[in-house]
Amino acid sequence: MKNALDWLVSRDAAVGKPAMLVHASPRSLYARAALAEIMRTMSFALYEEAALEITLLGKKPAEMKAILAEGSNRQAMREAVQGFVGFIRGR
Repeated sequence: MKNALDWLVSRDAAVGKPAMLVHASPRSLYARAALAEIMRTMSFALYEEAALEITLLGKKPAEMKAILAEGSNRQAMREAVQGFVGFIRGR
């Protein structure tokens, strides 16, 4: 992700583009905060009202599938996407 942003930083391609950060590891809180700061500096329109965090790091595919199928996680994903859609529509 960081490498992709490095390619964009010299252009205005990111300016005003809506973005939402999602992560699959509770250990990545500092990395997510740093990435959010970089994206704000690049002038992305960063949706920060809700953070979607579902722990998948280190899980096998079958475990991931079960975790993502849990009702609470499905609801969290649905709400995050709906919030992001509302953010985009409100711009």
